[in-house]
Amino acid sequence: MNFTSLGFLLFITAFTAGFMMLARTRLFTPLLLVSSYIFYGFWDYRFCLLLAGTTLLDFYCGLRIADAPNRATARIFMQLSLATNLAILFFFKYFNFFIDSAQVALASLGLDVGHRTLSIILPVGISFYTFQNLSYTLDLYLGHLEKPERSLLRYATFVAFFPQLVAGPIVRARDLLPQIQNGPRHDVSFAFRFAGLEKIIWGYFLKLGLADNAAAVVDARFAQPEFFNALNHVIGLICFSLQIYGDFAGYSLIAIGLAQIFGYTLCQNFARPYFALGVKDFWRRWHISLSTWFRDYVYIPMGGGRTHWLRIRNLTIVMLVSGLWHGAAWTFVLWGAMHATLMAAEDGLRWLAKRRPLRLSGAPLMAGKLLTVGLVFLLITLTWLPFRADDMHTVRTILGIIAEGDFSLPRGMQQMSYLVRVALFGLVVLMIDAMIEFGAGRRYAGVNVVVRSAGCATLILMLLLFGNFANRSFIYFQF
Repeated sequence: MNFTSLGFLLFITAFTAGFMMLARTRLFTPLLLVSSYIFYGFWDYRFCLLLAGTTLLDFYCGLRIADAPNRATARIFMQLSLATNLAILFFFKYFNFFIDSAQVALASLGLDVGHRTLSIILPVGISFYTFQNLSYTLDLYLGHLEKPERSLLRYATFVAFFPQLVAGPIVRARDLLPQIQNGPRHDVSFAFRFAGLEKIIWGYFLKLGLADNAAAVVDARFAQPEFFNALNHVIGLICFSLQIYGDFAGYSLIAIGLAQIFGYTLCQNFARPYFALGVKDFWRRWHISLSTWFRDYVYIPMGGGRTHWLRIRNLTIVMLVSGLWHGAAWTFVLWGAMHATLMAAEDGLRWLAKRRPLRLSGAPLMAGKLLTVGLVFLLITLTWLPFRADDMHTVRTILGIIAEGDFSLPRGMQQMSYLVRVALFGLVVLMIDAMIEFGAGRRYAGVNVVVRSAGCATLILMLLLFGNFANRSFIYFQF
């Protein structure tokens, strides 16, 4: 169910009514679980069976890990959970990709084995809830979670919690399970719930205002790249940077805000990533729940960054795996490889900077930071090209056109009305993110609620006047 659809409006209205009647009773957790499955089953009811199956598996494995008489037995059930979850993810998301890749490789050697693939429907959000399930069994095994959840009802509610089920943030069991166990908080203040409402409004502003207007510009350029010159493609890439930020950060904020209104707290998933001072800093700010997941369960277990070469190796592996997590295509592998290369280069530059330190202060320091932010944004924007492209041919086509250097302004710039809207919403987002980045967010939290309501009303008015209400799906639903 899409957050921007009429169906979701009806769903959340009914759920709110149930919340008001049952929040203080034992019936609320069953209501939340059933509502979450209705929310998820709206796409395809068959997906609910897979979600329930993985939930049962990891609930069982969690109990056996906690009650294991020794470490070896616990390891067996941890590995069972890990292997089964990854096997399910591989089958639904990567089976055809690896079959296609093997057929192409064999064909290049002169071996024609025909074209064999399966018609597999990708369950929406499978990458997200698989990682959330795994965080539970891995944390039990590693000792980060002291006690297992012994109520299947509560564990199933943790896995299927509808605000963040299909596109994150990926919430750890140690953070959300206690909230599920205790039920929604009844002592939360009006200010707490109002802050949740503000997050929802800002999330819709990012999605319907920035992302969906930018999508109209981006889609045209990637559908027929040969019809656009270098300037158009540079504009298209910048618009995609804005689109994916508005789309994914918007979803995360709506999810976090919804949970907050109902008395739950979810982790932050974005922290103004386009103000990053480096690629590593970008990943500390972008999709934080996924970055920390890979850090805790992949990067650190492989040895982390104890030595320079170990750090480079592990970062490369993590970024390549992250690329595949996002999608079963070589374009996503290239995207991950580009980020790994940039982080390795950044390591080298930091090493040089330590040997020849450049001391700046005042205006030169601020100018240097602004230039660095701009450069990092351009580099990140370039990496979004393979992420958005349908195939490697599209990547080569667009890079070739940009390399030709035709930056002339064509007559009747395509999608001009959408470009104006993107500029308008982008300017507002830049200003607000900049104010938060430089500390104004804390001061704003203490402002009179009437003034904050006026700010929300202004955002809503802008959306009504200039938003794109084509009911576009969120980008990360495909992952």
